Amino acid sequence: MSRRGALGAVGAAGAAAAGLVWWRTSADGGSTPGAKAAASPSSAPSAPGASASPPAKRPVPPADPRRITAENAKNGSTAWKPGRGGAVRVGDDAAHQIKGYASATSVGAGGRIDFHVAVAPAAAYTVTVYRLGDYAGAGARRITASPRLQGAPGAPPALDEATGMLSCDWPVGWTLDVPADWTSGAYLAVFDDENGTRNYTVFAVRDDNRSADFLVVLPFSTYQAYNQYPSDGRSGKSLYYGFDENGKNAYPRRARKVSFDRPYMGDGMPTRFDLDQSAIAWMEKSGYDVTYASSLDLEEGRIDPSWYRALVFSGHDEYWSDRMRTAAEDALRAGVGQAWLTANNMYWHVRFEANARGAAARTMSCWKEDADPGASAQSAPTDMWRRIRRPEQEFLGVQYNGIVAAPTPLVVAQSGHWMWAGTGVRDGDTIRAVVGGEADGVESGVPTPQGVNQVLLSSTPYTLRSGARQVQSTSLYERPDGTLMFCAATFNWALALHHPKYKDERVQRATKNLFDRMRRA
Repeated sequence: MSRRGALGAVGAAGAAAAGLVWWRTSADGGSTPGAKAAASPSSAPSAPGASASPPAKRPVPPADPRRITAENAKNGSTAWKPGRGGAVRVGDDAAHQIKGYASATSVGAGGRIDFHVAVAPAAAYTVTVYRLGDYAGAGARRITASPRLQGAPGAPPALDEATGMLSCDWPVGWTLDVPADWTSGAYLAVFDDENGTRNYTVFAVRDDNRSADFLVVLPFSTYQAYNQYPSDGRSGKSLYYGFDENGKNAYPRRARKVSFDRPYMGDGMPTRFDLDQSAIAWMEKSGYDVTYASSLDLEEGRIDPSWYRALVFSGHDEYWSDRMRTAAEDALRAGVGQAWLTANNMYWHVRFEANARGAAARTMSCWKEDADPGASAQSAPTDMWRRIRRPEQEFLGVQYNGIVAAPTPLVVAQSGHWMWAGTGVRDGDTIRAVVGGEADGVESGVPTPQGVNQVLLSSTPYTLRSGARQVQSTSLYERPDGTLMFCAATFNWALALHHPKYKDERVQRATKNLFDRMRRA
């Protein structure tokens, strides 16, 4: 059976298999306040309008393998960069100046997306849209801009006392009608007021009428989990922290639900968006046939993985619902490869709900070690996947094992493997600062994928913040049908692809070997 045919065949079986109820019923094993925790499998979303079953399969549309090369040959611009030349100040969450958020995490080419903007004090502003890529090193291309608009202060975010969720109900400042011929990608909306203050938000443009070798899935669920807007020392909340009386981060004051109806904190760039930016720039500079989507597109069934040879998870992708995980598991079983370019992925289980206006998947729940009032006999609590007995390692091959105290050289293993071909490395060689941020390894006693050929391409001892030691292991496994699952198992692998501080030709070549093998599948 073909890869595309197999995907449809396994869909129903995979969904049924995902309905496991092996979760804890008491608060045992709770994480230390402020420490990392993981998500549990979530129930199907309850948002009105969310489909209870996958949409009908469509024929696989044609690809355009030269489109990314042609796009990146166009003139780029560096005018998008924060604080460019000192002439533009970046707005903050205390004075507020200018802030905005998008009505969706992604929009299909030919569709429409709204931007909700607040300006304090009231002033004129513009919204300029850039597409991220390589563009001869500029990093982005200016695509379009709004007319001069008049902005006004937005209402303070409303607080839901029971969950700590903050949401903004700001009016639409500008609506972007996305032309049907726009190239799929990661896009920035840059908000500039007439006083020289700037802020950002990011969104994806999908191409729902084109297949490609690779679908890059941007981790919007994780972006929102870390979003502590407003970062004002008083009211902001993320799934990690709120503020105490002294303006310090306090784990007990975190939110249990977060809303997508609010700006990102600080300059508006999501936390660790640099990982995605580095991977995107490398893929597009390399000319790979890529298209883009949001992690919430997996949740809402807008992605048909059979259109692609592999899924690429370019950034830190920690927060996953059951529907998202089922989509990834079904895709792998059907022969769609996966490349996870960072670490600490698929760690927390979340549940999505509609917002007060009925827009689907605009609220995300993750109660962690607290009792989850949304859990039922048919659904798992929003806790760590490993605590509900669906550890991420049984799918990914490795799982999160710590925060790296300081960037550490990656120690090469299995240097004779094809993925290291052309790099010149030998076993025991080191690659500077590649193990950083967070790391994964193989945890003893935890299930690993069955019937696969797994190879660990690194074995790197590193130091945790506590002073304890752990081992990072970059992993690649191959299923009997030849489908590949790669996990870089460190944040800095993505940075080593293009970031000027971390870029390394050996990591670039190894990743090229992987991508070239996947696109021949």
